[in-house]
Amino acid sequence: MEEQMRIMIMDQIHDTMRKFLNEADSAPIRILGDTPTKILDSKDYLKSISAFVEKVQESVRECRRNVQTRFLAVNIYPGRHSYFVLDLNNIHYNYDTAHNDVDPIPVYVLRLSRRPRIFRFKDQDEKLAIRLAEMHNGHGKDPLPLFDDFTKTVQYHSPRSLQS
Repeated sequence: MEEQMRIMIMDQIHDTMRKFLNEADSAPIRILGDTPTKILDSKDYLKSISAFVEKVQESVRECRRNVQTRFLAVNIYPGRHSYFVLDLNNIHYNYDTAHNDVDPIPVYVLRLSRRPRIFRFKDQDEKLAIRLAEMHNGHGKDPLPLFDDFTKTVQYHSPRSLQS
């Protein structure tokens, strides 16, 4: 059942993104991918959710060749929803200073469900910027995408704030 739903969602991502990008300009935006946790592989959440991100990135490239994408982060939660963050055209992103960057970027939620849709969610602009800065700090110099699995205890072993 979950595999069928996963395939159905994957098949709809391109059209959802195409419709959205036809109306969007080239300003920086942040996509918050709202993904049902139950359709992800619990043995490898990162690989499983990355397949959705790759499909979104592929759709963006097909619709808008010049758009820069950056897969920033994944948060896995027990229960119904897990999330990925994908920036589009955020040319001011700087990995080395991202732990201090709380400048809001317009957030659009890409709800991956039986009928995927994408919509503006202004309330998350600042909250998500703060959360990403916290993740960059906590993960130290870990490579992108930053990955937090809240189905287990999340531990940060070398936060940037503790490094000299």
